[in-house]
Amino acid sequence: MREAGKGEVQVAKRRLDDGTKKKQDLEVRIESYRTIQDKRRQRLETVRGVREAQAVMTEVEMARSVLAKEETEWIRISEGVHDLERALKAAEDRVVALEQEQTEARGDLAREQSEVTREREAALAERSTSAQALERTIRQRYDRLRSARSVEVVVALKGDACGACFTTVPRHRRSQIRAGTLLDNCEACGVILFAEAE
Repeated sequence: MREAGKGEVQVAKRRLDDGTKKKQDLEVRIESYRTIQDKRRQRLETVRGVREAQAVMTEVEMARSVLAKEETEWIRISEGVHDLERALKAAEDRVVALEQEQTEARGDLAREQSEVTREREAALAERSTSAQALERTIRQRYDRLRSARSVEVVVALKGDACGACFTTVPRHRRSQIRAGTLLDNCEACGVILFAEAE
């Protein structure tokens, strides 16, 4: 939402820049028309013949109507620039309001993130401590399975079968797993099998 507001501000700035440039270009054009008009008026004062005076008067009248159109256009563009300035101000105010509104939420989120990070680090430390009790080969097997599978990697026996794929486990291995003397993989799906306490 904040990014959308910032995008709106950028669009408003571009439009205002375009409008301001049009206004400035028009001001330059109007100024040049006025200069030419002044020269025509001065020429009118120095002409002698009626025909030449009429020709200059016609030029002055035509130039006056062109100048009037340009000035009308300048007023229209100036009003548009004023509207664009107000739109930009409103967009900037909305972004400021959003940022103020989100400041508290961001603080809460940062605290929550910090708390979750601490909990994760504590859980990883606890996992590391617990893993020290296992043989290194079993830990490596577990880590390899965890990285390759998205489902559980340590599964309880279900009756005579693997609890993940329900493939029957040979009797002698079942009894060793139940006695706690063997921590073995399922021959079919590879999960580590254990016996649930009765």
